[in-house]
Amino acid sequence: MKHGIPSTAELAAAVREFLEQEVVPATAGRLSFHARVAANVLAQIERELQSGLPDTSGDAEMCAAIRAGTADFTQAYDAIRETVVAKLRISNPRHLLPEDR
Repeated sequence: MKHGIPSTAELAAAVREFLEQEVVPATAGRLSFHARVAANVLAQIERELQSGLPDTSGDAEMCAAIRAGTADFTQAYDAIRETVVAKLRISNPRHLLPEDR
């Protein structure tokens, strides 16, 4: 936080750090599990705020072309892969191939 009101990303990071550093180590069982889940959700929110959501505006047209058999396979594959990689960067970057990180 520079000055004044913290950003949404800064708030999410602060709560995530509190959960990871204070709550998870001090709890066990169900409460610890839910604190880890909440910390992971906040990390996902931080990544989304940092990079934004992928552009899926052309998905409907691409789906229609695939159904009609008029889609170029290489272009469709590249577009689908790009969308999946962008979504994984937000939801769970650990599932990405090293070259996509």
